Amino acid sequence: MIPQWIKDWVNSFFSTIWDIVKLGLTALFDGILALIYMIWDGLLFTVTNLVSTLDLTSLAFTEYAVWADLPPQLIYLINQLALPQCAGIIGAAIFIRMILNIIPTWATRV
Repeated sequence: MIPQWIKDWVNSFFSTIWDIVKLGLTALFDGILALIYMIWDGLLFTVTNLVSTLDLTSLAFTEYAVWADLPPQLIYLINQLALPQCAGIIGAAIFIRMILNIIPTWATRV
């Protein structure tokens, strides 16, 4: 007959080993997820920078102004005043306000 303290010691020993293995696997999976997140974040950062360098507002306005037979001096002045970018910012602000108006008022009252 095996004494109870030996059984308890063996059980606690193997449960401690199992806890260490679980901790190691958790750390391994967290490290893998962090690596995947870093790669994904770097990819999205690169794509965001590439897209943000494309400023099509002044190009679209310039083409429209040429079609409307505006003089080149006026087109230059409008582009230097950044009116196409201003219109884009105002349009985006109106769009965001419209989207935020979808949220019901009972959900925003605190």
